[in-house]
Amino acid sequence: MSKTAPPSAAEKRDFFRISQDVIFDYKPVDAFTAENNKPDTEFDDAIALSLINELRRLDRDSVQTLRLLTEKNRLLGDYLQTLSSKIDLIARHSLFAQDTDSQNRATTRINLSEDGVAFLSDRALYKDSYLTVRLIFLPEYSPVITYAKVLRGDQKDEQYQVAAKFHRMNDADRQEVSRQIMRAQVAHRKKAKAKTQ
Repeated sequence: MSKTAPPSAAEKRDFFRISQDVIFDYKPVDAFTAENNKPDTEFDDAIALSLINELRRLDRDSVQTLRLLTEKNRLLGDYLQTLSSKIDLIARHSLFAQDTDSQNRATTRINLSEDGVAFLSDRALYKDSYLTVRLIFLPEYSPVITYAKVLRGDQKDEQYQVAAKFHRMNDADRQEVSRQIMRAQVAHRKKAKAKTQ
């Protein structure tokens, strides 16, 4: 019986890395800001995004209660979960529908992992400099705002290929990135399986 060789480090990195279209913004910040401030304060629509993050926090706080309710009455638990999802979806779309810039903003193809992000920039960003990055995942308009430290910025034609490592990322944002990666991988596997059938 032949044994399958364990995946190499490069294969593991690729497995936990996806290319995805998101609404993407970044702003250079100084080291003091990256070490001491909250990243969402760097963007003008911070109030709208903090409301979405508060909804996420409430969801996390009620997970245990919802689980206990579902154990006692599955129908009620499923209904409450559906209501929660509806409220979340309405809030996201309402907030971003008010912002015509968000509606008209083009998506950007990024390369994403749990540790960081790679993207094309029109300007040079230097190694060890700091950024505030904002990723808004569609179609749910799920925001992730965090600091990142530039690992490299290589010139590629008229643009720069930038790789940055997330810095001081909170648990909720890390979980959201992880969820988005897993969801994209599942969708990719389903598409690949459909092609072979």
